[in-house]
Amino acid sequence: MDRVAFSSWNGKIVDNRKGNVSKTSKSADINFPEMSGGKKAAALMGWNGLVAMDKRADVLSLTLNYLKEIRKISCGECVCMIGIDKLMDMFELMTEGYGDEEILGEMKKIVTEVSANAKCAFGQSALFPILDAIKYYKSDFISLMKGEKKIEDREYSTVVTAPCIDACPAGLDIPGYIELIRNNKFDDSLNLIRENCILPGVVGRVCTHPCEEACVRNDIDEPLAIRLLKKAAADFDLQNGASPLGTPACEKEENVAVIGAGPAGLAAAYNLRSMGYGVTIFESLPRAGGMAAAGIPEYRLPSDILNHEINLIKRMGVEIKLNVKLEELDFGKLQKQGYKAVFVAVGAHQGKNMGVKGEDHECEGFVDGVEFLRDLNLGKKIEPLKKVIIVGGGDVAIDCARSCVRLGFKDVEIVYRRSRAEMPAREDEIAGAEEEGVTIRYLTAPVEILAKDGKFKSARCVRMKLGKPDESGRKRPVPVKGSEFTIDADMIIAAIGQSPALPVVKDKKKLGVTAWGTIKADPETYMTNIKGMFAGGDCVTGPATLIEALNAGNEVARSIDCYIQGNHYDGRVSFEGVDLSKQRGRAFISKSAANNVSFLDKRKRTGDFAEIEGGFGKSEAMDEAQRCLRCYRVVVWQKAV
Repeated sequence: MDRVAFSSWNGKIVDNRKGNVSKTSKSADINFPEMSGGKKAAALMGWNGLVAMDKRADVLSLTLNYLKEIRKISCGECVCMIGIDKLMDMFELMTEGYGDEEILGEMKKIVTEVSANAKCAFGQSALFPILDAIKYYKSDFISLMKGEKKIEDREYSTVVTAPCIDACPAGLDIPGYIELIRNNKFDDSLNLIRENCILPGVVGRVCTHPCEEACVRNDIDEPLAIRLLKKAAADFDLQNGASPLGTPACEKEENVAVIGAGPAGLAAAYNLRSMGYGVTIFESLPRAGGMAAAGIPEYRLPSDILNHEINLIKRMGVEIKLNVKLEELDFGKLQKQGYKAVFVAVGAHQGKNMGVKGEDHECEGFVDGVEFLRDLNLGKKIEPLKKVIIVGGGDVAIDCARSCVRLGFKDVEIVYRRSRAEMPAREDEIAGAEEEGVTIRYLTAPVEILAKDGKFKSARCVRMKLGKPDESGRKRPVPVKGSEFTIDADMIIAAIGQSPALPVVKDKKKLGVTAWGTIKADPETYMTNIKGMFAGGDCVTGPATLIEALNAGNEVARSIDCYIQGNHYDGRVSFEGVDLSKQRGRAFISKSAANNVSFLDKRKRTGDFAEIEGGFGKSEAMDEAQRCLRCYRVVVWQKAV
């Protein structure tokens, strides 16, 4: 539809009903969520307003259903639930022909009082669209009370999100699992986390936690320690005997093959097994876990945590075959062996070339960063040298540098071609490296690898200056003429990025690949150009975060299930472009500083790969959970007639 009938989204009124045509009238001018799968909606009501796309929308039915749905979210610990119940009672009276304009005034008063006195952000904002319905569709309410109009039985659907939920690639119910921790229900909290994150102990340690950047408390004091609370739930379970994942609801005849035992493959395998499918994972490495096992050092992610969570998945009935030569796998043979679908989740384990002179000549001491970390994690002995240079500014470069410190290298230096502001590694990781004695030389890039007698001796470098932004949005580094110089060292580690090693499965039909060397897959269904073959994670997106890969596994499992059962797959509802932080009403919220955890003394880190970061104890976790504002955002869609 080109125009909406009415909208109060974000407080911006657009009224195109008869006699009320607005100057701003196109739906494109209004920023509201879109339904998935191309579905049409007649109207929607959410925390930030009311939108009627169709003049035939039944706003009375929409309002009542919205009240029913927010009633499910209300925790009952303050005035919020009482107010919702009163509003629903008033609706029942109106449907029976009772009431007048006075009852509408009473409803407005309830909304205002609940919003002013609710203890959490949900209660403070949830009822505001009711005011819009009463104000702008007043005639409908009056007609209802007069018996001239009835509430229609319209089909609707509901989406529940929050700023933190929407920022989380896996869409975890963050306020939900935090509330359970607050109420000392750690087991229930972990079960809720596992619905969308089957590696809670892993993610609780290494997640980049974009949810915390979206936390509403950023505008009040400090963001909630969401990642650490996830870690607390997982560690509490492990300390108390480790609860199993359960058994499949029902056994299905079909089997699915998963190629790659990284986060994407493990998540897909777990979800498919939960649905009842037989699942076999084929992994080329001697350990399962993908980049979590071969690319993240022990000081960040202890192997026993990863192994424990993988073992739980295996106990569900998932078979993992290690040391498999993936290039020998044949898609046709897998189908003949009874696999109805194949999921390719091989990650991005191949380091990229720097594109400098001399790097194509093999020499001792010139090492790829991904390979360096893989060798280290798989137990290969690495002799410490005096001086090592790491080229790059991402997480792999930082992990290599901090690992070198622990291995006993005397002088560890990172060379990065941009400034610190453009460095893609996390700030806390950069600061940690510096704290441990790592030197970072900014605006510097190698141009030639110099070797003697087959051994690396030095890197010829050039100074850089920042020019105009490139396609990544960061300022492009430009060489400074005449600024060449040489850095002598015993080893150089190239850590400038990764790509997947393709092809991975033999087939008569060639697997589609992008210009960037990643697998082409449908962005919604994850199906490749080969029917029955799916792909997801880093081998499709390029190097991304662990939680993004894990979510790809979640989504692929649902898509494969739909494919095998002959159903259409719809992805998650998108809230892209919608400002979830906007809230039309907020009562006073007192400031409360975040709880902190201890870190291993930096003097004890050299020569030791012990986990650096501590964790919350039970009481500390419950105390931190008290800070959550429960910023749930409920949207109810009324489906088009």
